[in-house]
Amino acid sequence: MDKAGKDTKRAIKEFNRKVFKEYKQSLKHMVFDETLTLYILRPIAFIFVKLFYPTNITPNQVSMMSIIVGMLSGYFFSRGDVTSYIIAGILYFFCLVLDCVDGMIARLKKNGTPVGRIVDGFADYVVGVSVYIGLAIGFSKGIVSIEFWPYHPTILLLIAAASHIFHAMIVDYYRVEFMSHGLGKVTSVWDERKIFTEEMDRIKHMPGKWLDKILIAVYLGYSHLQIFQLNEKEKYNRRAYYKSNKFMILLWFWIGPTAHVFVLIIAAILFRPIIYFIFTIGVANIYMIILWIIQVKINQRLRKIPV
Repeated sequence: MDKAGKDTKRAIKEFNRKVFKEYKQSLKHMVFDETLTLYILRPIAFIFVKLFYPTNITPNQVSMMSIIVGMLSGYFFSRGDVTSYIIAGILYFFCLVLDCVDGMIARLKKNGTPVGRIVDGFADYVVGVSVYIGLAIGFSKGIVSIEFWPYHPTILLLIAAASHIFHAMIVDYYRVEFMSHGLGKVTSVWDERKIFTEEMDRIKHMPGKWLDKILIAVYLGYSHLQIFQLNEKEKYNRRAYYKSNKFMILLWFWIGPTAHVFVLIIAAILFRPIIYFIFTIGVANIYMIILWIIQVKINQRLRKIPV
């Protein structure tokens, strides 16, 4: 190989190393991401990160793009026909990608803000509500039929929505607990509840803090549902907890929000909503119960190990 060829090979190798380093810097800790997000969405999202990075587009603006695309997905779901379902599924996938892009840009540019995290969380809720409302409107038109279900499909949709929300809460709870007890990276749900309870006590009589009070009240209500199975904060041996739960947390991710949305996207593109209902109402709930039984047994054993 001549000198020019070696220089080209070296330049390509250096470029790949630089890109891979930037990609790693743009990621969260692996435990924060569901498996599908980490291995499918984020590699695709990084393409958009490279496109947006040199521009003045902010993470919050990307979040707003995600909301718009997600609401468009909900609109096409509301039309209820085959072509619209396919478009809705594609748009929802693109929405998921953009939902990754905002945080990745913020981490690379180091310009993330607390407001940005609120906007990002707000985007997920707005998109989720838009999609479910769109599905309900589409079902009301009678174009979509559900095999083996003699009643109105909206009933199934409500059950699926409740299952989706509950699974997301369970997965989030065990993710935070693993980060706390297994990695020592973040405070646990109990610690966070204590922090926010103290903050609520501090500002509850202050004028002009109504938005903070609402956000904290919502969080406290959410975290209360997360800790329904415990009476006091648990303490575990960190090494033993990590070893016993490093595979369990990966199993929990398969009923996380991204898994539900992926199944919905597939069901939409195939124009078979029954696929989503079977997964969310049937398979995912059975899977959750089995995992929960295993998790309880693991935690019972870990409590016997000295901290």
